[in-house]
Amino acid sequence: MVTRPMRKSDILLLISIIILSLYFLVSMIIPGLGSPIVIIYNWLLDFSLVLGYLGDFLISFLGNATVLIPFPYMIVTFILGGLIDEVTYEFLFDPWLVGLLSGFGAVLGEMTGYFIGYGGGQFLDKNQRNAFREYIDEHPRATPFVLWFLAATPIPDDVLIIPLGAARYPWWKVLIPQFIGKTMFMTFIAWSGRFGLSIVGSLLGSTDPSSIASRGIEIASVFMIVLAVYVLVRIDWMKLMTNESHAEEHRDNETS
Repeated sequence: MVTRPMRKSDILLLISIIILSLYFLVSMIIPGLGSPIVIIYNWLLDFSLVLGYLGDFLISFLGNATVLIPFPYMIVTFILGGLIDEVTYEFLFDPWLVGLLSGFGAVLGEMTGYFIGYGGGQFLDKNQRNAFREYIDEHPRATPFVLWFLAATPIPDDVLIIPLGAARYPWWKVLIPQFIGKTMFMTFIAWSGRFGLSIVGSLLGSTDPSSIASRGIEIASVFMIVLAVYVLVRIDWMKLMTNESHAEEHRDNETS
């Protein structure tokens, strides 16, 4: 019986599962082990408070430039939107400007995933890459809408942006819908902070980052992103295009 060698995507998925499993086991054996995400979050919050609007922009950029790693930049935008001066009891930041700068930084960060895909398209063989690009060209209206939708929601954008880079999809066609969606979403987050920070502040402060639930959510978030990218890479775009072509030919024959 001849066994086929594992694809690169299968190997990467297996390695990701092993690393995440080991991290979960170690964090349970050593409860005091600091969560990398919580540590980074605390650093980002201090950073944003010192630099203000500039910190908001930089944090959003870094939060979206970390491909496949969930970064809590949205929480920082939420806090900045509702932060109050303890002396004057006035809001420190304008939610409109916070949302705009955060959205701009976020879309620039997302473009790093595009250029990673552009330069690392070897994870898709040439025929698959061309078929994916052909599939995109066959649906010119759907791609910008999906890019906008992903940007305007918490759904990870990298699952589409990285393959678009690998398929050599024009960068500006990614940038424009992403900027509109990110700005809308981050402005909503900032205004949510304006009205809701005082309500959820106690919850944010009481969350135990070393609990099993916190660790499980952290690991599940990373795994879902890795799995989404894996599924997208494993799609047989050539077969998909062939099936659609046959379906269109069948419809044309019926109409004629």
